[in-house]
Amino acid sequence: MATYIDLRCDFGFKFCMQDETVMKSFLNAILEGETDKITSVKFENVEVPHPGKNQRGVTFDLLCTTEQGETILIEMQNAPQKYFKTRAAFYVSTILLKQFSRGFKWKDMKQDISRIFGIFIMGGRNKWLNKTITRTSVYDRDDLVEFWDRNHNFFLSLPNFKLNKGNITPKEIWLHFFKNLGTMDRIDPSVYERADEGLLKLLEKANMAALTEEEYAQYEASMKALEDEVDMETYGYQRGMEDGLEDGLKQGIQKGIQQGIQQGIQQGIDNTVRLLYSSGMSIKEISERLNMTESQIGTIVG
Repeated sequence: MATYIDLRCDFGFKFCMQDETVMKSFLNAILEGETDKITSVKFENVEVPHPGKNQRGVTFDLLCTTEQGETILIEMQNAPQKYFKTRAAFYVSTILLKQFSRGFKWKDMKQDISRIFGIFIMGGRNKWLNKTITRTSVYDRDDLVEFWDRNHNFFLSLPNFKLNKGNITPKEIWLHFFKNLGTMDRIDPSVYERADEGLLKLLEKANMAALTEEEYAQYEASMKALEDEVDMETYGYQRGMEDGLEDGLKQGIQKGIQQGIQQGIQQGIDNTVRLLYSSGMSIKEISERLNMTESQIGTIVG
């Protein structure tokens, strides 16, 4: 039995993070230098109904406001999604729209809206994220200065994170816990030396032994859903081979059965490599598993 809850699953994420002390610690670590120190947070309703007929409503993972009136969205996304940047923009736009009441007139606006921060924790590997934390905002493309400061977004790529044991900060600890807490048997004593009240509260809440039977059952179901979502290794290999062979055989009707089979096999291999890479495996790990060179893997994943 594991010692701690995995923060990436839906139950673990909300069970542990929907606590004011824990959330304050996380936000102050991630948003350090971006805003004033957060001393209080209020959790908001995460369900936003659709504004009109044939329009999509939204259910966020976690949404809170600070004592300065700033709105902060926190989303956990495990499986790679092709158009996630657009989805993130849609979420932020929905929050922006909520700040304007029905009948609002621009001429009556007395001050600018409160800032909106989007924090998107990415559990899977994404090609468009090449570092641990990617910060985005609206910039003047010519002068490269910030054009509008009401929205800042942060994409935290867990596959790209590696703990720097020589410089362990609260931010490093938080990223380390999000990536690895569910597989950790013990916590290094140096973490306790640097942990604030929120991190200590997190370890208390995430202790598997403290869960009730009902909470444990909910956690098990949530972990099963997480495994189904991100465990594409075996399925991806088989599906990739099947899809590739099928495509190749269809082409073989026109170009020759043998050529089709060869193309199908190669397409299957390509599909498998891409799926394994998107699920978080490194090029080296894929190379060893499929008995291919790292150069071959790199060519396929781009």
